[in-house]
Amino acid sequence: MDDRSHIANLIGSLAVHVDGQHWDRLLALFAPRVGVDYTSLFGGEAQAMTREDLIGGWRKLLPGFTRTCHVIGTPDVAISGDTARAAASVVAWHFVKEVELAGRDLWLVGGCYDISFEKIDGVWHIASLTLARAWAEGNLDLPRIAGERATR
Repeated sequence: MDDRSHIANLIGSLAVHVDGQHWDRLLALFAPRVGVDYTSLFGGEAQAMTREDLIGGWRKLLPGFTRTCHVIGTPDVAISGDTARAAASVVAWHFVKEVELAGRDLWLVGGCYDISFEKIDGVWHIASLTLARAWAEGNLDLPRIAGERATR
């Protein structure tokens, strides 16, 4: 598999493993330290963290959703030596199916992922993940609700 195909496969694996809550497989996709920027969606500041902290945060949120579905489009990949960048459109559906949320059980998010990669010991890993030009609609309280459900 050539480098571009491998990177595109990593991006597809990200969506599959997030939705499947495959925590160990997600850890394997990321470099030991990763930059994360969801400021276009949530505000705040971009962060640098360990991959364990990133996946740990997802573990505290994603199980609170009844289900999620992340669809990431075909990426535009540029490679320069042992680093690469990719941009790909993304849409993510997040559901909490509870009777009291009937009609307000969906949080829909979209935008464009800007992802950087590092080749470490011959293997490509995600080094940063930025959600750019993000939008959201539906129940904007669902992340909070999911976080509360995940701690029950």
